[in-house]
Amino acid sequence: MKSLKWTWAAAAAVALTVSGCGNNNNNEPAASSSDASGASQSASATASGSASASAALPEPAKIRIFTENNTAWPPKPDWGVWKWVKEETNIDVEQVLATGPESLALAVSSGDMPDVLSVFPNDVQKFGSQGAFEDLSKHLDQMPNVKAFLDSHPDVMSRVVSPNGEIYSIINDGAGEGSQMVWFYRDDIFKKNNLEVPKTWDELYTVAKKLKEIYPDSYPFLFRHGLSTLDTFGPSFDIYPEFYQDPADPTKMKFGLEDPNAKTMVEWLNKFVKEKLIPPDWLTMDYKAWTQFMSTNKAFVTVQFIGQIEIMNSQLTDGHLQFMAPPIGAGDKPYLPKGGQEGYGLAVASTSKNMDAAFRYLDYIFSEKGKDIQSWGKEGETYTVVDGKRKFNDNYKEANDLRVISGIQTAATYGWFDFNAWLSLVKPEEQYAYVEAPKYRFPVAYSRPNLTADEAAALSTSNDQLWKFWTGEVTKFINGDRPLTEWDAFIKELGKHDLEKVRTTYQTALDRQLANTK
Repeated sequence: MKSLKWTWAAAAAVALTVSGCGNNNNNEPAASSSDASGASQSASATASGSASASAALPEPAKIRIFTENNTAWPPKPDWGVWKWVKEETNIDVEQVLATGPESLALAVSSGDMPDVLSVFPNDVQKFGSQGAFEDLSKHLDQMPNVKAFLDSHPDVMSRVVSPNGEIYSIINDGAGEGSQMVWFYRDDIFKKNNLEVPKTWDELYTVAKKLKEIYPDSYPFLFRHGLSTLDTFGPSFDIYPEFYQDPADPTKMKFGLEDPNAKTMVEWLNKFVKEKLIPPDWLTMDYKAWTQFMSTNKAFVTVQFIGQIEIMNSQLTDGHLQFMAPPIGAGDKPYLPKGGQEGYGLAVASTSKNMDAAFRYLDYIFSEKGKDIQSWGKEGETYTVVDGKRKFNDNYKEANDLRVISGIQTAATYGWFDFNAWLSLVKPEEQYAYVEAPKYRFPVAYSRPNLTADEAAALSTSNDQLWKFWTGEVTKFINGDRPLTEWDAFIKELGKHDLEKVRTTYQTALDRQLANTK
């Protein structure tokens, strides 16, 4: 097992850790653990598929895969996921581990890139156009399962097609259900004090005030991702903060802060801060502090990754957390961000001497059979079928054991994940949130169309300046350091920070993306 200097952003570890919590957050599938018939059929398909595969394996091959080095599930060369790849494709996999932010750049510049690389969209945008990654659109005839996957997942297709029509990576799918952000609350405290679960932000304010009276040293409403939490609050007000496709007209880009509802959202947060219903250090709250608040009766309503519900409930000696429908801030529908999307994917090095094997690997993990095996393992080895329903062996005591023991749902080991495998190890009483959350998804995701290298370079400074300006000013509004009577002036000031330049560029990119993915 080779080790490169790190390249993976901390976001990778966070996303995977969180998704492991019960899990980024993704595409359409409504999480359900009761798909017994589907599991049974899938089990049968696996058994018959394995028999046919072993009868006609292709020539042996070996590839190197660039992937994460996560201390929570230390990579092992004898993980089941690699053994199953060998059994199904006759490919030996050698992991090349990222060990720092610069690892991918070093790998690219080394002239000796691993054959397959686990990458984020920004990596693809940067290195793909430089020629580091193979244009997979030219090889879809060698990867019929990848082609079928993309054809059946237009949302993924729209994210992987470059402005000029190339496909430099295939984004993973299916495991993001666990990285979505949701609302939850202390249902035991609410019951004890005969309080109604809030359905609107007005009711949230009222119940927070009541809880503050009952627990004077508490901050009833808590969140720990600072201003980024506006991404989660926003859909309750029918917006996202920055640029996204307008749900009323998905052919147009919209800047959310220009919507009057954005001011309403900021007004509410200012009110919560002013009345000490959220902690004064809300902007810098870390995980340790958040945990302390939630576990000591100092906070009762929060937004956080969905898997944290089960984690916190396992830590609470007296108390219980439950999923809460998002309170309506504006409009008439309760919304959560449209989650379920994963942020990383797989690229093939343009310099690979094992390109055919790399394509064979991608085609396997994006096939129905590859999805099944790389998610569940194999019957008799990782699970048994009881009453038509799969049951993981007893050594898999919680969902994260899938990663630790077998490498299941770790970076680069799957393309298309069956989240039911993960959910089957989540405690039954904790599965409610996974069933409920998809019901509240905002119509569009918080994403932007891909830019060309020239467009990205031209917008780099403008994007940075615009972001620094609005985040700084909105923080002032929330903390009361700038009066909300100046909100309209703030909106006009956005124009001094290249708002129209950024808008025009993203609109051009969206027009192109829509044309490329028709």
